[in-house]
Amino acid sequence: VVMKKNIFENKLIIALSSKSLGTGRSQRPDAVSPPWCPIRAVVVLLGLVSVVLLAGLLGVAVKYKTNVKNTVSMDRDMEQLLQRLKNLTEQRDALVCKQDCPDGWKRFGCKCYRITNVLGSWNKSREFCVSHGADLVVVDSKEELDFINSLYNKLLWLGATDEAGEGMWRWVDGTVLPLDNPSWRGGGPVGGEDKTCLRRVLANTFEWVWRNESCDETSLGLCEQNVMK
Repeated sequence: VVMKKNIFENKLIIALSSKSLGTGRSQRPDAVSPPWCPIRAVVVLLGLVSVVLLAGLLGVAVKYKTNVKNTVSMDRDMEQLLQRLKNLTEQRDALVCKQDCPDGWKRFGCKCYRITNVLGSWNKSREFCVSHGADLVVVDSKEELDFINSLYNKLLWLGATDEAGEGMWRWVDGTVLPLDNPSWRGGGPVGGEDKTCLRRVLANTFEWVWRNESCDETSLGLCEQNVMK
């Protein structure tokens, strides 16, 4: 499986390279479209190779699933593929992300974070973030959530609301916040037309959870700035 995967990767890299050097530019006449620069080509290539590696992981699992004796070999192959995938992800982030965050901001992936400097309502906190070229945080992965929970030990406004429609929770970037997200306190938002903004609070178990509250409550807010190149 690994040998076939490596052959496929090589063919894929050759095919993509010839395409980007050949007709790629002539097929992009629209002046509004972003230029097809070498960095973009490399990022796309790294993304496709990552897909190949994920396919390799599935192949390894299929290869060894029926033979318990091969568990050690499977673990070794899986570890190697996961490490290669991690290296590719780091290379991609280095290409598409700015290297530094503004002073006072904390970096995670291609995003920078900081807390508002005064207590305020949800809207006031969002105004502060926007004035700094950011917005209230949109949590879109468990890794990001773990980073936030480990870094900030405060009650915080997060960037989600159902002001547009009761029970229809969305992040400030327009994506849906599922009602079954495990971070909700008590398994989901509580009813109430006046509780339309999302805040991170401390549960009785001393774990950070999410709760919908009145937007007029006062709290600090967590800003998020995208630092994609």
